[in-house]
Amino acid sequence: MCEFSVSPGTGKAIEEIQRVFGVTTNAAVIRKALALALVFVRAADDNHIVRMRGKDGREIRINLVD
Repeated sequence: MCEFSVSPGTGKAIEEIQRVFGVTTNAAVIRKALALALVFVRAADDNHIVRMRGKDGREIRINLVD
């Protein structure tokens, strides 16, 4: 088992992600977040940028390096 401390802001983020993912444990949040991160890594271009469209149709660019 691994234990670590998080800041109050990170704790609130984990709680929000638990609600969105529909999970109840921090471990489940980490597993799902890692799976999502892997999707981003695989989708990134050679410049480490992932492009997607938001709900409004505008392009969203996420730089995985910076």
